[in-house]
Amino acid sequence: MKQGGSFFVEHHVDKITRSGKEKKGTNAFLSNIMRYIYVKTTNAVDVRNFMNTFLRIDINLIAVILLGFVLWIAHKRLDKKDKLNQKFIWIAALILAEVTIETVTCLINQQPYPWLIGPANLLHVVLFIVGPLITYLWCYFIHYWVNQKEAYTPYRRLLFSLPLAAVVLVAMSSPVTGAIFSISDMNVYQRGPLFGIQAMTAYFYLILGSLYVVKHRKNLTQEVFWPLFMFGLLPMVGGLLQWRFYGILLMWSSGAFACVILYVLIQDRMAQFDLLTDTWTKATFERYMHSRIYNERNPVPFGIIFIDMDDFKEINDRHGHLEGDCALKSTVEQIKKVLRKADIIGRFGGDEFIVLLENADHQAIRKVLERMEAAFAEYNRTSEKPYQLKYSFGYEVFDEGWSSVGQFLNHVDSQMYINKRSRKTEKMAREGGQTANFQFAEDNNIS
Repeated sequence: MKQGGSFFVEHHVDKITRSGKEKKGTNAFLSNIMRYIYVKTTNAVDVRNFMNTFLRIDINLIAVILLGFVLWIAHKRLDKKDKLNQKFIWIAALILAEVTIETVTCLINQQPYPWLIGPANLLHVVLFIVGPLITYLWCYFIHYWVNQKEAYTPYRRLLFSLPLAAVVLVAMSSPVTGAIFSISDMNVYQRGPLFGIQAMTAYFYLILGSLYVVKHRKNLTQEVFWPLFMFGLLPMVGGLLQWRFYGILLMWSSGAFACVILYVLIQDRMAQFDLLTDTWTKATFERYMHSRIYNERNPVPFGIIFIDMDDFKEINDRHGHLEGDCALKSTVEQIKKVLRKADIIGRFGGDEFIVLLENADHQAIRKVLERMEAAFAEYNRTSEKPYQLKYSFGYEVFDEGWSSVGQFLNHVDSQMYINKRSRKTEKMAREGGQTANFQFAEDNNIS
């Protein structure tokens, strides 16, 4: 006599099987599933095999639960209009899908049921496409984090996408050609002769993204550099271990855990970046300067420019705070136009900004200020706003002559206020241009 759940399952298997003879389609499919579950829960050998499979996928199951929970929180809390947040959510969702599909393929592999061959082929095609796609998007994520803008021109994007496109084509043809993988008549998965192409593509993008992080490490604080670097490193190490010890699943579960760390970094970014202007906050900027000055063995001299918007209160009073916010964002846009990739801008107060120019002397700073003057003049000439953007500035080069960061910043700040008072006194306005008298004094003084 059958006991408990076994009797219940077998009874319903027989019932569905009998009706499946008359009604094909959904009932027949459910019949196969019910019979499959029944067999697996009553055969001791199959139970042992199932436990071995479970031990193989247990890390993946933990990764799915953890990343799924984090992705749900991210979807609720993150500003989905922010492009960096959008890229993170896409990467996290794809990693979750990759780990889930990888787990399912392990469960159905070597199960001698012809009806599983079709789903197995489809799942493996998706598996080998999504993996390189994740690393491809990761490169764009890194570039956007460092530069706060989209990567590459359309032509360079096309070239950058060619390895991914090649993997997509080869993976989609594999159920027929067996190029990357093949599924036998007994539903046994086997690697194909071109299996390495998808792994090489994924590693190509991971290595490229990691090198980009290292190259621009001076533009990142230590709190940001290491999580970004580890996000690329963990899947690479996990993939190598998975290749060396065939059967363990570490590459994308490692990616899932790295994605959790990245979410913490995304949350921290909300405190490190001014969300309105997309610039560093004062605290982040000062922390970075301390790191540059006190942690580097041979710090490279750099220039600092303090910028304070003129008549900003008047813009707020006359046109409202929303228009004031637009003025702040437009000011930052004009400043960023004249900066290099390695230069950094932060918001120090309501209408005050600070710019760090890498490896710059006084002459280089003056050239930047001249380009900045031209950028603001062009904006004021072409803008249809009922006001003009004006600013005052102070600048200096940090070298070994300064005893502390605080002393240096106070000096630049005082130079900026000297410049502001001079502008108010002279009141030299140029139609459609910057209200300024660009007189550069030598070395430390600004007229």
